[in-house]
Amino acid sequence: MFEKKKSKVLKAEIWSVFIAILRKSVRNLQACTDVGLIEHVLVRLNRAETVVADLLIEMLGVLASYSVTVKELKLLFGAMKAINGKWPRHSAKLLNVLRQMPHRNGPDVFFSFPGRKGSAVVLPPLAKWPYENGFTFTTWFRLDPINSVNIEREKPYLYW
Repeated sequence: MFEKKKSKVLKAEIWSVFIAILRKSVRNLQACTDVGLIEHVLVRLNRAETVVADLLIEMLGVLASYSVTVKELKLLFGAMKAINGKWPRHSAKLLNVLRQMPHRNGPDVFFSFPGRKGSAVVLPPLAKWPYENGFTFTTWFRLDPINSVNIEREKPYLYW
């Protein structure tokens, strides 16, 4: 009995730390989006204990406010679907996830450059500049450090 309670507390602590890690960096959110974490969490939700399930739902809110695919949205609605006239136990909390989704912290459109080969914005070669119909590219840069310990030593490069 004691081991099972200890296990629940440990799981809750791990998920709490993981949520804090997600909130800390866009890079972390992007990595979780790349592996489809929302789908994995929704599959696991019904089997989780109540405390852990609440934390998983909180994490879903963080992830879904960053990025959500159509497939993940369908899975989210499917997790709220009534079975034999009875709502699943987490339906009301999942509705709050839907309410959180439009509340973003950051730009609506962005490029993510994770540092791997091919992570760049590349324009085709221009033979000559267009006279009448030119183009404008305006941007701002945000650098997320890999960890906050080496932030002063990191020397990012910007090529033109």
